[in-house]
Amino acid sequence: MNSTSIAPVRADHPLQGMAWMVAGVFLLAVLDALSKHAVSQLSIPVLIAARSAMVLVLLGPWVLRSGGWSALRTRRPWAHGVRGLFSVCSMLAFFESLRLLPLATVIAISFAAPLFMTLLSVPLLKERVGVHRWGALLAGFLGVSLIVGPQALDGDLGWGAWLALLASLLYAASMACVRWLSPTESDLSMLVWQNLTMGLAGAVGLLFVPLEAPAGMWPIIALMAILVLLGQLCTFRALRLAPVGVVAPLHYSELLWAALLGWVFWREWPGAHVWWGALLVVGAGLYTLWRERARTHGGG
Repeated sequence: MNSTSIAPVRADHPLQGMAWMVAGVFLLAVLDALSKHAVSQLSIPVLIAARSAMVLVLLGPWVLRSGGWSALRTRRPWAHGVRGLFSVCSMLAFFESLRLLPLATVIAISFAAPLFMTLLSVPLLKERVGVHRWGALLAGFLGVSLIVGPQALDGDLGWGAWLALLASLLYAASMACVRWLSPTESDLSMLVWQNLTMGLAGAVGLLFVPLEAPAGMWPIIALMAILVLLGQLCTFRALRLAPVGVVAPLHYSELLWAALLGWVFWREWPGAHVWWGALLVVGAGLYTLWRERARTHGGG
């Protein structure tokens, strides 16, 4: 899954790129729905350890095809460790929020991640954020407060909303680390080291919880591992076939899939405040993406 795993494709097939992105987002929405079911049946350390182990098994053929362990050699192990720590903590918070909130509400709050990435790019990556993107950030966080606010004031959301927001912040930090690592590290290397770190963290957690899982959960965990990789493969392919500005906005379609899956399996449907708040967050994210493109072409 590094640059040699998928042949480079010119960014001149927008419809194909959009189709791959929609497919990837759908697979990731199914993954989140399975995660919501899994956390009702398993302790989170068991889920993290098992899923990470299965992902590593599935990555094995790519590692061998890319030259074995030499493809994973790195001069920045501590940077991988920091990214892995952010990923572990983000997953812990995300899984726990799924226990407490409707699926679509968690996904809507998770759309704050690109806003956090913009914020973190200032201290971590020394990037400049212009007045337009600061305005978009403000609008986006107003949207988040609209999603969280009404029920939080009634005491219905409580820790679930804060955990979902924390998961978004930590995910944004892990993605900032990807940008930091990308000049020297391959996609495959980052995937393997991330899952190694998460697997080790899950194994440590197993010291404090019983290693118990209903027999029927193991195929579901295996399916989750497959969906992780297939979803990422689809999004990688989309970004190779079409410009980021064409396919990235389709990531927000996950809210629609999450709402549909939540209604089908748990009879959950987001309130109007979630949709209005998500509209603000998505709009802010799209505007931030547009300003990022303008910045890279000489804008501010």
